Amino acid sequence: MIKVNFEKCCWKDGACQQCSCEGECTGCAEVCPVQAITREDVIKIDVEKCIDCGACINACKFTALSMG
Repeated sequence: MIKVNFEKCCWKDGACQQCSCEGECTGCAEVCPVQAITREDVIKIDVEKCIDCGACINACKFTALSMG
């Protein structure tokens, strides 16, 4: 199961807090092959969809995602 460290995660309060992408991120949600990650107020992972492939972990520049 993929875990999110919300302290490290750049997505807070419905927006990226670390860069000027204005929501046009190319990170964890975009690389997920099964679209298990959504950005709402915070990052959410649908555990029913997630296949634990680790693509999101590798894509996260802030090391906010881990296997656990």
